[in-house]
Amino acid sequence: MKQRALASAIGKILWAEIALSAALGTTLSTSALAQSQPAATNDSTPAATAATPAAGASSAATAPSSPEMTKDKNGVAQVKRFEVTGSLIRSSDKVGFNQVQTVTAKEIQDSGANSVSDFLRSTSANSADSWSEAESNNFAAGASGMALRGLSEKYTLVLIDGQRVAPFAFFSNGVDTFFDLNTLPLNAIDRIEIVKTGAVSQYGSDAIAGVVNIITKHDFQGLQLDGSYGGSTDGGGGNGTAKFSALGGFGNLTSDGYNVTASASFVRDNGSTLADRDSTSSMDFTGQPGGMSMLAPSYWTNPTTGNAQALSSCPYGSSVKPASTNFTSVFYGQTTGSVCGLYTGNGFSIEPWSQRLSAKVDAQFKINDTTTAFVDLWESNNTSVQGGGVWNNTVGGTNSSLVYNPSTKTFSLFNNTVPASNPYNPFGVATPLIYSFPNSVAETTDANYWRAATGVKGTLTLPNGDWDWATTYTHSQSDVSNSYSNQLNVNVLNNIFQNGTYDFANPSATPNGLNGLYMDANNIAVSKLDTLDATISTPTLFHLPTGDVGLGLGAEFFHQSESLSQGAAYAEGLVLTPDEEEVQGQRNVAAVYYQFDIPIIKGLTFSQSGRYDHYSDVGGAFSPRFALRWQPVKELTAYASYDRGFRAPTFVEDSTSQNMALVINQSGAVTALTSGNPDLQPERTKNYNIGFELSPARTTDVGLDWYKIHVSNVIGIDQPSSTVYYPGTTTPEYETFEYQNLGGLDTSGFETTFRQSLPTPYGTFTLSGDWAYVESFKFTLDGQTVNAAGNNLALNEPFGGAFPRWKGNTTLNWAYHKWSTSLTWQYVGPYTQTFTYIPTPTPQSTSMGSYSQFNLMVTYTGFKHWTLYGGIDNIFNRVPPFDAVWADGPLWQQGYDTSLYTYVGRFAQIGATYKF
Repeated sequence: MKQRALASAIGKILWAEIALSAALGTTLSTSALAQSQPAATNDSTPAATAATPAAGASSAATAPSSPEMTKDKNGVAQVKRFEVTGSLIRSSDKVGFNQVQTVTAKEIQDSGANSVSDFLRSTSANSADSWSEAESNNFAAGASGMALRGLSEKYTLVLIDGQRVAPFAFFSNGVDTFFDLNTLPLNAIDRIEIVKTGAVSQYGSDAIAGVVNIITKHDFQGLQLDGSYGGSTDGGGGNGTAKFSALGGFGNLTSDGYNVTASASFVRDNGSTLADRDSTSSMDFTGQPGGMSMLAPSYWTNPTTGNAQALSSCPYGSSVKPASTNFTSVFYGQTTGSVCGLYTGNGFSIEPWSQRLSAKVDAQFKINDTTTAFVDLWESNNTSVQGGGVWNNTVGGTNSSLVYNPSTKTFSLFNNTVPASNPYNPFGVATPLIYSFPNSVAETTDANYWRAATGVKGTLTLPNGDWDWATTYTHSQSDVSNSYSNQLNVNVLNNIFQNGTYDFANPSATPNGLNGLYMDANNIAVSKLDTLDATISTPTLFHLPTGDVGLGLGAEFFHQSESLSQGAAYAEGLVLTPDEEEVQGQRNVAAVYYQFDIPIIKGLTFSQSGRYDHYSDVGGAFSPRFALRWQPVKELTAYASYDRGFRAPTFVEDSTSQNMALVINQSGAVTALTSGNPDLQPERTKNYNIGFELSPARTTDVGLDWYKIHVSNVIGIDQPSSTVYYPGTTTPEYETFEYQNLGGLDTSGFETTFRQSLPTPYGTFTLSGDWAYVESFKFTLDGQTVNAAGNNLALNEPFGGAFPRWKGNTTLNWAYHKWSTSLTWQYVGPYTQTFTYIPTPTPQSTSMGSYSQFNLMVTYTGFKHWTLYGGIDNIFNRVPPFDAVWADGPLWQQGYDTSLYTYVGRFAQIGATYKF
């Protein structure tokens, strides 16, 4: 089957190449554009604009960087070879052995994206299973990650200037290591290169799905100030966002022998809540298919009828609502009777309040004509406040009211049965009570990230040619602390339920009844990474009749550690349902790697690379890569590659760790305590990639890729080792798991990029885009292989969300004199609702519709030193498609898949940049 799939994909792409070549044969034979030499540009001419990809949809055919120009001994200009992400060997070729999508800082700004994170998450390669700061129950509040090709975030490697960096100190979705994209200020970024093919043989075991290399500004001269303000026009107060940044530099590395570049930025986002959005403000989705009321409930279970019964007087402004439509009562099977429903929309965040500060200094020193040293210092501090509503304070509710015993390290159900002796029990017999206390939970996250890097790089000239070498030492560290307000004290809560210190229906009758109930809790985590690496390479090791043989060699050593611990309120079991998450782990990794580029015949080059990693905790592994690059004419390049790799378990998976979360599985929505397993084996991977890039003219680029990724020994959770049931039922409330090596995971699909520019007397029009189609995403579920592409079956996995087959961006740019306008269409395809975990009063929709969003950005540069810009995101104020699974639950109340969508509403912004 694998061979047939590979052969089929090869056939499709070869036919596509032949058809395109035939259709454009005349153009191919006369084009002035060679893929081995990126087009030179001049920003002052319309032609330069035509040669630049439009905002938000950079073509993979775009050169990764502008190559430096040198002159030979006769004074003839030559293109100097440049570095490209995914290759050890410098090259003058615009297209290498795989697709590299390059995005500049200007393109990010022109796209209208509100942050670097928003832009990267909107790219088509980030197809599913990743989480932003908008996800309120992700274990990594305020942070945002990226997951290439639908594999979870731990399979994507993020680099800064080609160097590894410490991951965010908490784990996305409780298990995934990732780099927080919100750490990055836009003004410090020069460009971002995305390698959509696994690059394990060069970078290591966490580059399975691809690599995102964020390249910062160096050798800047002058001063640039930028400020902007924007806000949502949707219901409520909106979420105003203010930004200010400064970028400065002095010294010319070439003439002065040094340069110092510094940047600083400030961003404040006021956030938004359920109350600020028309689609969520009522907290009532009963008008939607499968929708229910999400009002926080309080009710008795009538001891005579077994039905839900609202309190005699609904407290705190709540009101009587039918039990048949309230999520909690339906979850417990109590669809007859009534409940007291409490509105909590003002305390549940759609977007957190956040403040981000960042400062970076880079100094470059020219030791001699061939050697340069550098020092790079960077610190970022992000603070966010995420409101979780009062659902976490619904005692007896579906988030599981659990009491932790620190002596036995086990959980038991909180006894929410009010005895007959309690004077506020109106039934005279012991009666269960589900009760929502009024104060909202809020999580304040203080995340500090810093990095220090130093190194030396240069060129050695030997008889056979130039050798590029570099050595770098980097220390990076993520320190994160979380503080949770309004946690319920177990002892006080038990006194309220058992001893009658609080009038449930009339709280004013017992004004001191809640004394001591609320308390703060906290946890803290530190992630550190020290890296030492060295590389040396030459594109001209020796010469064959077919061309030059290239060689690259590298070695790397890094030490990684993680410490995640709880404060006393959690560790000692003082509060109800503590955020049980503990991780302690460290490892040393040593690696050597290489790359050979060998021309077989003219136009056909073979590349073979490999890497051997030795992990101190899981042993060693060799990861080879085999690749071909075929350029029959200078305008067409085809490539194919096969990689083998492995992924070492994260510290959550194989170290001393525990984390508690709401898991959706065959039992429904269950609170699960999952422990690390030191006996885990690494996952093994295979990665296939075939594609081509076609540039028949200076104004045209087309790229198409097919990929297939196979992961064996997938690490996940399967059957629980123990289960605690709701009293008197067979419905699980609390299960324990251990991470295990399970079956396999296979995903495949197509990705395409395109750019077409048309210079006219009325300006230059450019149409560009990047699109992805997921053919399959197969894994084992309950002993059977299922395909999650195009549906929401991946919700069963620890990293899962819905998985639309289609995702894409298309941008139309118009540049005329000092004006530039970009209109971007962002598209997320439909998906099927094949998985539900709770019976609903009305049938859920079996199909979630597609989503289209249009963003407009306008820039004017007609004033000296000034650039003025403004725009509107989500022009038509589209609401993400309603998804009952993401509405009918205590943790997700937005009504849409938060792994796919960030619902800001219509967002307008204006700004200005001044350059000295």
